[in-house]
Amino acid sequence: MGVRIDDLFSTTNEWPSSAIGGPGAARAWPGHGGVYLLTDGEDRLVQLAAAADLRRALSVRLCPPKPGESPVGEAAPPGRPRADLSQIVRRVRWRRADSMFEITWEYYRLARLLMPETYLRQVGFGPCWFVHVDPAAEHPRFSAGKHLRGPPGTELGPFATQADAARFIEILEDAFDLCRYHHVLVQAPHGRPCAYLDMGKCPAPCDGRVPMAAYREMIASALAFAAGRRGPAFEQWESAMRQAADQRAYERAAAIRQTLERARRIEHEVFRLVVPIERFNYLIVQRGPGPTRVRPFFIRGGLIEAGEATRLKEVPHAAGGWIERLRSAGADHAAADPIARSEQLWLVSHFLFKRDPPGLYWREDALGAAGDLAGRIQAHFAARPGEELKDIGETAQ
Repeated sequence: MGVRIDDLFSTTNEWPSSAIGGPGAARAWPGHGGVYLLTDGEDRLVQLAAAADLRRALSVRLCPPKPGESPVGEAAPPGRPRADLSQIVRRVRWRRADSMFEITWEYYRLARLLMPETYLRQVGFGPCWFVHVDPAAEHPRFSAGKHLRGPPGTELGPFATQADAARFIEILEDAFDLCRYHHVLVQAPHGRPCAYLDMGKCPAPCDGRVPMAAYREMIASALAFAAGRRGPAFEQWESAMRQAADQRAYERAAAIRQTLERARRIEHEVFRLVVPIERFNYLIVQRGPGPTRVRPFFIRGGLIEAGEATRLKEVPHAAGGWIERLRSAGADHAAADPIARSEQLWLVSHFLFKRDPPGLYWREDALGAAGDLAGRIQAHFAARPGEELKDIGETAQ
């Protein structure tokens, strides 16, 4: 692994100890949230878990049952008894985290290092989806996947489900008359055209009626539209529709109108987060340690960077630096591990897709001025003390 376990955690306690085994055992554990690691006498992993209240979680896990009491403990969920680990565990490590987002991030980060074979089955979030296209490819197409592919090409996302990503691609194929059958396209210029040619919905690059160079330009136009530059395409369709109507070519005008209506489906709410991933930049602000601190997280190209906790009263002085940090070049996204980058995007998207995620989330282009940003942060966290952890229980056991 190349990293010492003790370097990953802020505190380590040996077990048992006189302070932990007595009546004041609960006071030996921290009263904040975080991630904890339990290991045995040979320092082998017994459990890695996260909790909103480490004191409660560790007391249930490690305090021996009282005489006549079941080792399950009163906190055991129905049908899932909690084992008494006090006879196995010999070392306890923990790392503080003060919000749902930070707990999820810290658990993922530690689990990936300590349980490389199984960590994805333990984390509290699932995958999101991406759409990849390389207009310069020999036979370009839009395709969906759960992991970023990296260059060459452009990644779009995130999508909450595979079905959403597939629907996004279908909208582009329909609006720009793209090839639906890639296995035929790769035979160009010797492919056999499909029924979409007869319907007037494909220019048939497969059999050479449209050169591949021209088809790549069509893919590039569809990519620009998908990436957010939609005004020119909408204006072109509307102009063509009016021109056809003026020429009394009503059937053609109706067909263009249908294309326009179908293309506008790309503005559906389920696609609200979709951008080229290199522009997936967010400032996330969460509750920090104690009631008067907040912690910023900087998401640049999907990669997560945790900032320093800051007192609410000092946020007006810090906000300008946060904006500057978010807009700086940051890490080389192309050089980042595409699997780790994909998983961090899954994590961030897990919160962004929620109806009312805890904390504050701003895309880079919605940050506004530093003074206004600071005011919104102060107002939010002053009005909602402690909301972020009120519903979190022990997770990732």
